[in-house]
Amino acid sequence: MTYQNECKRCGTCCEKGGPALHIQDLSLIEKGFLPFEQFITIRIGELAHDPVLNSIEPVKTELIKIRGIKGSWACIFYDKVRNRCTIYDHRPLACKVLKCWDTDDILGLAGKDLLSRLDIVKEGNPLRKLVIEHEELFPCPDLKTISRTVSRSSNKTVKKLERIINKDLAYRIRAIDEFNLSVAQEMFYFGRPLFQLLTSLGFTTRETSSGIKLRFSQSSKSLYN
Repeated sequence: MTYQNECKRCGTCCEKGGPALHIQDLSLIEKGFLPFEQFITIRIGELAHDPVLNSIEPVKTELIKIRGIKGSWACIFYDKVRNRCTIYDHRPLACKVLKCWDTDDILGLAGKDLLSRLDIVKEGNPLRKLVIEHEELFPCPDLKTISRTVSRSSNKTVKKLERIINKDLAYRIRAIDEFNLSVAQEMFYFGRPLFQLLTSLGFTTRETSSGIKLRFSQSSKSLYN
């Protein structure tokens, strides 16, 4: 058996997803090495892989992650053709401590000193107020319970979810129009739209003249099936 004690530059870690950012990474953002347009916010309550429990669980602390490439979670800064990190000299803390052959350091870092949007969006930025207000108006619903009960959800429950996701979208559209936000910026300031979170549980969506409509597909498997 060959003992591994160094990175083989296989790219597997980078393709599995960009890292969550920590307070120690704030200087990289402030110096322009990590533009926040390349981030995605995972809000409290969203379902994500817990590396300690090795299971899908609701996020207990907000995560700011490096976003993926073209709909995947593969890190936006990973150059697959050249098999290299394009910001290696200025890579985040999690990337520095990650050793695939010895996960003690990265697991010890999990959930600690995490960056939040309010660490990045400073006082005086008019979008800071919107970030706070949006979180108060549209917190992430209890996705774990919805996932476990979705197959027997009543029409009333579905209608309630529809009202919430359409109000969430209307809020985002106003902010996008007022501040000329790109999709990438929206995903940082407000996280993923609620309807996107529900599609991962087996819901399908369609756009109508009165807003987005939800439908649960019995053939789809939710994260907890």
